[in-house]
Amino acid sequence: MAGRRARKPQDRGAALVMVLWGAVVMAIIAAAIARQASTSAVMVNASSELTRARALADGGVRLGWSAFADGRIADFRDVWACRSGEDALVVQLRPETARVDVNVASEELLSALFAAAGADRRSADALAAAAVAYRSAGIDAEGANEVEADGNEAPARQLEPDQFVRGPFQTIEELGYLPGMDVGLFRAVADDVSVHSRSSDIERRFASAIVRQAADEVARVEGRSTGEDDADPQLPAFEGSLLNVRATAVTGSGAVFVRDAVIEGPLDPDGQPTVLRLVQGRLREGERLPEVRSAPPCEQGFAAIRLPS
Repeated sequence: MAGRRARKPQDRGAALVMVLWGAVVMAIIAAAIARQASTSAVMVNASSELTRARALADGGVRLGWSAFADGRIADFRDVWACRSGEDALVVQLRPETARVDVNVASEELLSALFAAAGADRRSADALAAAAVAYRSAGIDAEGANEVEADGNEAPARQLEPDQFVRGPFQTIEELGYLPGMDVGLFRAVADDVSVHSRSSDIERRFASAIVRQAADEVARVEGRSTGEDDADPQLPAFEGSLLNVRATAVTGSGAVFVRDAVIEGPLDPDGQPTVLRLVQGRLREGERLPEVRSAPPCEQGFAAIRLPS
């Protein structure tokens, strides 16, 4: 009897420890459930914000083209913006002919473009030669890396030795088939190449710095004028109907979606344009979006906004 009474305090202590341990475990489980619920709510909210940004960017492509077609947007040097509630829409337009068409550009221009984008001269020459071979008859693409629409590198396509990837280029992402083309270089040239312009002439006034640099290098080698006077304000406005539209939507909470499109006329505002390319874009390295708090509501049209310097 005395022994049993001596063990009772120990039994009660063990029971108390088990109760406390159970309470701690239950508290941990409850905290984990609450954290998971909170994380799920955040993910759902982020997904909703991104969906809204995507819808706004898609609408921005249509608004940008319509504003160009009816003459409300005429200066491609400006960035155009409007607001939809707490969300902002920024639209940039550029003639597709301000890009280098990889299906018609000379090998010298392609090499100069790759070099201006950061490739060493030997690699640039090799890439340009491969691009010409691709669009002409095809290249052996065994082990070549494909670049996806968002600029990420896809797994290499393993082809049989006698299989070829045939040109001409159907999308700019096919540049990823070229031996030596990496994701960094592709991203550097993606905004400046085209498969739609079908023109060897470049609208220098609206071209990027690396396109002008490449064109100037080729002109110098050939002994031609480098075209420094292309910024002359007396030159006529762009009168084509093949347009690159880049729409960037930013929601009030900071979700961002970029939409890149290539659209072809007619210029009649009531006509139905043809969408030749529609892909998810990405913010460029170091890109800063303009301040658009003073921009008008999107239903009232766009306002010209200066890019941050």
